[in-house]
Amino acid sequence: MSSPAVPGFIVRPITIEDAEPWARYVCMPEVMEHTSSTARTAEDLKPMLERMLVAGADSPVRFVLQRPGDAAIMATVGFHTISSLNRTAEITYDVAPHHWGTGIATAACLAATDWGFQVRGWHRIQATTVLANVRSQRVLERCGYVREGVVRNFRLVRGQPTDYYMYSVIPGQAVDAARAFHTVDFVRPAASAD
Repeated sequence: MSSPAVPGFIVRPITIEDAEPWARYVCMPEVMEHTSSTARTAEDLKPMLERMLVAGADSPVRFVLQRPGDAAIMATVGFHTISSLNRTAEITYDVAPHHWGTGIATAACLAATDWGFQVRGWHRIQATTVLANVRSQRVLERCGYVREGVVRNFRLVRGQPTDYYMYSVIPGQAVDAARAFHTVDFVRPAASAD
């Protein structure tokens, strides 16, 4: 399977062996705060990863982003709720908290959106965010996604029906967004932990 191209990163399909390193950050409370995920451990992630490894037109796909020479997972990006019949999908992404604010989410979202249009031939990619997830909403808007409205009680978030914003992008909008935000140079190094 081909992978989206994100300058400065190795982007590869996720594997079952990625459960542990991915769980190190994706199960953190500050990452889960604005998601519907209930995963608390690597074992909780494995059934989702197994669904992604099934080769099918409607199977979810997810990619890992790593810096060359660094085994740590910095981010993931991919698609769930894929409809080959309607040629649509919903994008999803996450970034390790140490790398928040560096532009990785925007670069990954743009690259994956382009990949979805160019490689998979989708004609609509949608995204959803809980109403309070302003950072993700900004990422989507930088990537050319348009807010369509509120989807009421869309998903359960820790047992509670929760409203989400619905966004979408169609071919051409993401390319225009990439030009407007110069995202090839957008990714900045994370602040030193020293």
